Formats: sequence, structure tokens, C-alpha cells
Amino acid sequence: MEHRVFGAPRLGVDYGARPGAYGVVFDDAGRAGMLFVHSPDRLVYILLGGGIEPGESEAECVRREVMEEIGYSVTVGEKVCVGEEYTFTRQGKIPFHPIGHIYLMELGEKAAQGESGRELVWLPVEECRKKMVLDYQSWAVEMSWELYQKRKKENQL
Repeated sequence: MEHRVFGAPRLGVDYGARPGAYGVVFDDAGRAGMLFVHSPDRLVYILLGGGIEPGESEAECVRREVMEEIGYSVTVGEKVCVGEEYTFTRQGKIPFHPIGHIYLMELGEKAAQGESGRELVWLPVEECRKKMVLDYQSWAVEMSWELYQKRKKENQL
């Protein structure tokens, strides 16, 4: 399993590491399911998932976050990779160091409403990679797509 770091910390800047867990889902048309967030200042495409709470496993985090965000149950599959990034959020003002544990997943049933302003969208893999806000998540989509295709060929999916 690959682990990759994007960017580098600036000296004297506290980035506040934020471990998270994310799931990537694909459909039969070669599209990836992304979280589309309607933000006041821009439209954001990110992976489904989020920050790991104390005492929570990575898989529990993915299941909880996807249910909260879009109201779907999920089956968390194989771990794909770990990606980190040193970046700034909110117009470059807040240092941020997300550490994302990435899993393949399958969507289950729609069981709840989900959060306002958040929507599941399906994008072709290449388009998805171009629209991602975070570089590590764009890379994670590529890694997930490669593993997904490999497992499909092996009839494991």
C-alpha cells in the first residue's frame, strides 16, 4: 500500500494534523462518486468521508461520515492508500495537514436525508481527478481506480 505526501510544511507553521478516512466508489460506467459541496464562495469536490473521531476505527469513520453527508449506508472494502497534504484552507489563511486513509467502498441503501448543501455526484474518473480540491485526494482517486480495475479483472468485486 502506497503512502504519499503532497507539499511541504513551512518552517514555523503549525498545520494541525487531521487524520481522516475516506471511501471511493465507482459505477459500471467508470465514474467515481464524489461529494459535491455547495460552499458560499465556490463549488467544492472532495472524497466521501472525513475526520476520525477519538476511539473510532477508519472503517467506522467512513460509514459514519457518508451517512451524515449523503444519507447512504456503505460497505467499506479494501484499503487503497494513505495520502497527506500540507496546504492552507479558506483563501490560504488556515494551515491544514489532512492525513487521508483511503478505502474502496460500495454504496448501500439511502437511509437518511444527509447534510444540506452536500450532494453525491458521479463524474468520469479523469474529470473527477481534475476537479478535486486537494492534490492527495486526486491522487487517491487514481490509486483507487487502478485497484478497482485490478480487482474487477480478478473477479473480486
